Amino acid sequence: MKGSKEMATKKINAIGKATIALTAATAVAMGGVTAAGASPLGSLSSLGSSAPKDLEQAQGKEYKLGNVGGPAWNVDVYKQLVTGAETVRPGATVKTRIKIQGVKGETKVSDLIERMPESFQLVKVETFENGLLGGSVKQLDQSQYGVTTNDGVKQVNVGLKEGLLFKGDSTVSTHKSLVVDFTWKAGSEEGTFATGGGAKVGAAINNHKVFDNGPKITVKKGASKPSGSISLSS
Repeated sequence: MKGSKEMATKKINAIGKATIALTAATAVAMGGVTAAGASPLGSLSSLGSSAPKDLEQAQGKEYKLGNVGGPAWNVDVYKQLVTGAETVRPGATVKTRIKIQGVKGETKVSDLIERMPESFQLVKVETFENGLLGGSVKQLDQSQYGVTTNDGVKQVNVGLKEGLLFKGDSTVSTHKSLVVDFTWKAGSEEGTFATGGGAKVGAAINNHKVFDNGPKITVKKGASKPSGSISLSS
């Protein structure tokens, strides 16, 4: 009789352990966090980047464009030339980077904004995607950003979402930034042009700003030929 009870107890314990394992696996698959602690893999579907090192190393100086948001939630916006050269010839490849860094609170970012000369042609938009099996650079689909032109400025509004089942605006904080790279083809118009960026965030005041105090780009035919230049139809 005693042996039967022990066997029954072992079966119940085995079933209990199997149920716990299944529950944990389900929680991970659903994007949850188990009692085992925070997974080093991060979010199952997290676009952006915790650090610019995840993307190509930038050669140019990083410019702080400004601050967006109010006293409770706000972010700083940065821009730099990944390709480094501020003087390029028409048709040259120019790669820029916009970084949104949280300053206070966990701030929702609905739009990351890039601003370039109207004559420049957008080639592609990239960010870093953290996944269950690691991370990789991801080229964004055109449905994830919009391009408008006004007063000689071409503006790209990128809307990145986070989450697996329930997607929402990306969140930044003091230890998490949002980084997006833009590849452009320089236009045929010569001259020195201002560039900028901005953001739209989940704050009660000052929640939408753009700035045009980024690195200036000079386009002239006499500039040295850049490496990796591309040729696209206008």
